[in-house]
Amino acid sequence: MSGNGGRESRREPRVCLSAEVDCELENGRVRWRFADISAGGMFIDVYDPLPTGTLFRLKFQLDPPPIAARAQVHYAQPRIGMGVEFVELAGEDRERIRAIVDRMFVSGRQRGDATLRRSARVLVHIPVKVGTANGAGAPVDEDAAIVKLSKNGGCIATSRPVDVGEKVRLFTSGGREFLAGIVWVGDSTKTGGQAGFQCRGLAQALGFQFP
Repeated sequence: MSGNGGRESRREPRVCLSAEVDCELENGRVRWRFADISAGGMFIDVYDPLPTGTLFRLKFQLDPPPIAARAQVHYAQPRIGMGVEFVELAGEDRERIRAIVDRMFVSGRQRGDATLRRSARVLVHIPVKVGTANGAGAPVDEDAAIVKLSKNGGCIATSRPVDVGEKVRLFTSGGREFLAGIVWVGDSTKTGGQAGFQCRGLAQALGFQFP
């Protein structure tokens, strides 16, 4: 194991990459999602982040096999998430992460896209209706809400079961309609829950300005 994650994380390239992470805490196990990662640490999306300095174990997968590490909360942002450092991580696993991040970083620089850093996002509660992509019929879920918003997407709480890759329509209370693509879903996919979506122009139309 290597314990220099804190020093290393300030020098390592960081890219946007979202996936589930299993965390072992003193009071049990939870499953969250991380929003970006480097060979030194990651940012975990969680409404009630752990206190700064908290040590815990986590496991996640970028490609097989899974990666296990001991992490420490470096900073916390209430209602947004927390930045954690890998304080114990096998050397070969750190190199696996570094290789994946480096590939994404180089590719992102060549394209000039935003995968090189975590985009700003805010917690919101914006009621919307969710319908089918073809626009036929009434909205399937009349009581959904956008709970997190970023420049080109966000997170929606809905009782409508959705799948990754599915296209849906979001109807705002002001009568606007937006086509969105589902990019991740929570554990309760079959009964509804939270899902991440991409939708260009939605944030701006709702009056939010992101860099």
